[in-house]
Amino acid sequence: MPLSEDEQRRLDEMERALYRDDPKFAAGQSLQRLRSRRLVAAASVGLIGMILLVVGLIMSTSSPVVGAIISVTGFLSMFGGAAMTARRPRG
Repeated sequence: MPLSEDEQRRLDEMERALYRDDPKFAAGQSLQRLRSRRLVAAASVGLIGMILLVVGLIMSTSSPVVGAIISVTGFLSMFGGAAMTARRPRG
């Protein structure tokens, strides 16, 4: 949902005030940095999911129920990591 002209004007004023009052803090808050952190988090969740999937497959030889639970958890983690990567950022 797009912002109204008044809301956009207020947001721009707040942004300018932030840069004027605390330029060091404002410089550290970038969308690129946020996106790269999100990508690293998504990749980490996916990697953990892969590891859990393999551990679950190995565990299924000794305890099928525990192995299945771990494998399903790993698959869901992999799916979550992929969803975090593919999710379109707001705004």
